[in-house]
Amino acid sequence: MKTGRGTLVLLIFLMASYALIFPSFEKARKDVKIGEVKGLNLPPHVIKFMAFEFKSIAADLHFVRASQFYGGRVDRLADATRDDWAWLYTNLWLATELDPYFQDPYYMGNAFLTWDAGLYVQANKLLQKGMDARTWDWTLPFFIGFNKFYFLNEPKEAADYLLKAYERPGAIPYLPNLAARLYQREGRTEAALAFLINFWENERDQRLKKAYEIRIDAFRKILSLEKAAAVYKEKNGKQPEKLEELVKSGLIKEIPKDPYGGTFYIRGDGVIETTSKLASVAPQK
Repeated sequence: MKTGRGTLVLLIFLMASYALIFPSFEKARKDVKIGEVKGLNLPPHVIKFMAFEFKSIAADLHFVRASQFYGGRVDRLADATRDDWAWLYTNLWLATELDPYFQDPYYMGNAFLTWDAGLYVQANKLLQKGMDARTWDWTLPFFIGFNKFYFLNEPKEAADYLLKAYERPGAIPYLPNLAARLYQREGRTEAALAFLINFWENERDQRLKKAYEIRIDAFRKILSLEKAAAVYKEKNGKQPEKLEELVKSGLIKEIPKDPYGGTFYIRGDGVIETTSKLASVAPQK
């Protein structure tokens, strides 16, 4: 994944959040060295019928099978085939078919199917199932958002899932700001501004409310520059190379000040950026 400086800042925040959720990620990968067990998987409807009222136990067994199989290959992942990863995915899927509230298969699937197998779409499909069942769990939509941003280069969709994660209890408070940055980088500044205002209106914590005010101020200024640049392009048939051209053409009186202390500028593709990267600052008293 290619990253510019602004994208790198977003990535650092997302990776830091990821690390908070998976503090024992590497340990978990090593602790499943049990052995290699692989066998035939029956269709989900057959397994459900055979399990009767013991679906949770059957779910545990499928998860153990997946853990054992992965554990047997953890030191030689380069030898794992697509069929191997498909088998692992199927067992995790079966475990969640039997018990959709079972947390471990979703976490394991996200960890191994993305970083090791490169099956990003399948991992997100599994996580979406968990997200639909575990409606209180903010980490599952967060994982989907992370995967869409980091692995699939889908920032708009990533932002959508970060907001869904934020709506759930216990979510980390800076997810709306991450989502807003992603929307803005996709040319959806008005949408980003609208939901920031909504969060500001409904926020009771005065410290967070002040932080939203600063970001709203920045996004309003970015939006005004985007609109002026669009008018400039329509009149001149090209993007302005520098924001000073907007001043000279009379479209704006002056380049607004970034409330984060940076300097606004326009990229070659017409996206408005700032040298501050909209980094968080302590609210002014």
